Amino acid sequence: MWRRKRRVSPREAQRIIEGYGLLPARGIWHHSWHIERLCRSAWIDQRRGETHVYADQPLNEWSPIAHFTDAPDTVDLRTSKSEPTPFWTVCLSTFDTFLDRRSAASSNPQGSFPSRQTYAAAARHLNCRLENFPLAGHEERFAAWYTQLKNPKYRHSGEACWRGAVASNPGVPLDWFVVSTLIDNGTGACRAVHLGIEDDRSRTGINAAAERRNGAGYGAMLETEIVRHLCGQGRAFYNCGVSGDYGGYKRRIFIDAVPTIPCSRKPDEAVSFARLFRSRAGSCAR
Repeated sequence: MWRRKRRVSPREAQRIIEGYGLLPARGIWHHSWHIERLCRSAWIDQRRGETHVYADQPLNEWSPIAHFTDAPDTVDLRTSKSEPTPFWTVCLSTFDTFLDRRSAASSNPQGSFPSRQTYAAAARHLNCRLENFPLAGHEERFAAWYTQLKNPKYRHSGEACWRGAVASNPGVPLDWFVVSTLIDNGTGACRAVHLGIEDDRSRTGINAAAERRNGAGYGAMLETEIVRHLCGQGRAFYNCGVSGDYGGYKRRIFIDAVPTIPCSRKPDEAVSFARLFRSRAGSCAR
């Protein structure tokens, strides 16, 4: 039995996680938290009657540092960011539950998307279907659609997008990278495209591009259809990592966002993030 912090191999860390029944901190999950497979080394620490196992660093700048503990609800998520930045996530059960939670969280569910009141009408109006396929073997198709649909202010190409995603996720199997598209049922045109990483319990959104329109747009519909798909597949989490509040869709989709602190700060220097998020109905199942 150890009584102070010590560095261990990922294999030993995984053994302790399983042996002690440790859970992911804050009840969340991210694909980079496969600690034996994707972490270089880890730390074991016992303090104040609690046991903690955590990675020495995040997989990339958008990943929270993997952390497992027997006190999952009282641990601060830490990142490599220089400033406190949310980890955007939504806990999944059924698609109906997601829509109901969105309606309960909105001050105007009849006018906001997605919600129980607006989803069906928007789906009929846009008249699109979700199609999913692996990135491997379809890199050129993804690159062409992404380049075509991305906002012109972004200068990178679709090829640069997927190559950068693979390079920034060292150790992640190529067959975890997936593409989702929103296909127009009338014309067969691709209206929105999304690149993500899926493991056995979650999906991480990496980048997306969509044809621009007002109201319930193609981008928001694609994100909503991905939620519906993941619920049907039994995935427990959908996230888009640690990032700023840009894009407009994050507060609408990732309604269980969790605050983080930079890893350079001490835990007692954590900043309150209550002002960043609206009050939300329901909570993630532990």
